Amino acid sequence: MRASSLLRSVRRSLALSQREVAARAGVSQPFYADIERGAHDTGTETLERILASSGHRLFVIPTTAHSAAEWADYIFQELRGNRRSQEVAFRALIGLNDDLRRATPALRVVITLAVPPLCGDAHFDAAVAALCEYRLSEVAMPLPEWINEPTRTLEHPWTVTPYAAANEVHPIFRRHGVILATSELQSV
Repeated sequence: MRASSLLRSVRRSLALSQREVAARAGVSQPFYADIERGAHDTGTETLERILASSGHRLFVIPTTAHSAAEWADYIFQELRGNRRSQEVAFRALIGLNDDLRRATPALRVVITLAVPPLCGDAHFDAAVAALCEYRLSEVAMPLPEWINEPTRTLEHPWTVTPYAAANEVHPIFRRHGVILATSELQSV
């Protein structure tokens, strides 16, 4: 994960402004904004100090998988971009699914440990939570608390694709209000 997306997803998951994070970390807001924008790369020491000021630590895990927080940030960036492409956002959701599906049970926990920032679309927030819960539950791993936050469940069900027959929607997805056929998750 790049420092820019890591810091952005941590900041957004805590609902902090760039100014607040910069003040906590003892750096200027423009310097912090440059790091988050990817215009300035930072050293490990500065990165660790900024993360620590937000109550986080930096750990290195040997994997090529992306975290749920990274995928949620990618979805956010895609949905707020010029294209506002729900199709690309859905493909990112499938990317998260593929990373979780290929991961060992312990790595699935690691991938879902950091609280994903909100995607800017309640449908995708619920879908990310449902997908993480589904993939953790199938290997009997503990669920992080963020999965059950009220912002991760839809009041009115969302039919993600027209292929979702009633008997193909797993109860976990149904509980989150996401109508998605499990057959859609078999992309790998």
